[in-house]
Amino acid sequence: MKRFIDDKGTFEIQVPFTWKYSLKEGKVHTFQEYEIWKSDAFQLSILDFASEEKQTNFRLSTKNLTVLTIEGKDFYSLPDSIDVKSTIKYWTALYGDKAVQFTLTYPNNPDPDLDNRSIEDKVQTAHSIIKGFKLIDSTKSIEIINSYRFDMFLQGVGATSLILSNAVKNKAFIEATCILANQIDALLRTGIVLKNQIINSNRKIEVEWIYQGLTDKKKSEKDVYRKALDLGIIDQTISDNLYELYENRNRVMHRFIISEITLAEVEEIAYKYYQKQESINQIIYDIESEQIRLNVGMTSLGSIDLNEVNHLDYIKGKIGKLDYFEDKKQEE
Repeated sequence: MKRFIDDKGTFEIQVPFTWKYSLKEGKVHTFQEYEIWKSDAFQLSILDFASEEKQTNFRLSTKNLTVLTIEGKDFYSLPDSIDVKSTIKYWTALYGDKAVQFTLTYPNNPDPDLDNRSIEDKVQTAHSIIKGFKLIDSTKSIEIINSYRFDMFLQGVGATSLILSNAVKNKAFIEATCILANQIDALLRTGIVLKNQIINSNRKIEVEWIYQGLTDKKKSEKDVYRKALDLGIIDQTISDNLYELYENRNRVMHRFIISEITLAEVEEIAYKYYQKQESINQIIYDIESEQIRLNVGMTSLGSIDLNEVNHLDYIKGKIGKLDYFEDKKQEE
């Protein structure tokens, strides 16, 4: 199971690693399998029941419903909604001044070759998810969601380590170039967050550097290079090297077919990226060490070495489909 927090920091939930999230009509939180042939959907919606009248009406409307007790909390099961193709199961409960409704939709006649899970298994999964659901205190939502997004950022770094290992093994130098560029970008973004914590003597995670939603103003690689130079994380020579690598990466990505560049040259570019990643990783390690020495920032109690954030169990949520790295999983 993987941890999930919505964009507004309203709730926290644990869902299977293989589920993706979407928001329907701005209010229905929907989780589905990545495989399109698995058409199950788990959804939840949150209603504001702040008034005593609404809470009373809720209790009256649920008094004759079947009660399901999970981890000491009562959930009310509404009658199933069944049509020719699918069935919808409903559960609802009060959480303080909020009413939360959970639904599980599944096909009545799935293809057993594509989805052989029993209805009982699907319902049990839904119950496991429901019992872990919790609303987030609005006064703590910003702090919690920023911490969550940094954790997702670290999972992304860990996932790229695994992807890079496979790319090098398979001599996929174009992919290796892209991943190494991503890792350098991530290291510098981490450095910016850590350096600002030292400057400001706090543990604030400036989330704009480590998370970018669909509608957020972007912080590009060049923005990251400029900020890292301004903060003294890198010097002018390293900055110039990064811009040169950036141009070479663009040749790899956009002009492999329409220019003279060869795969052998891509391998050389990938190796130069690797060398630069190693040197920048040392720079970030030194900033972490400075935080520990000064007892300032989020690494004051220990290091967050990005090279160690690559354990498969930790990064499953970033991978999504667990069969991508079956051989690697068996080795571990």
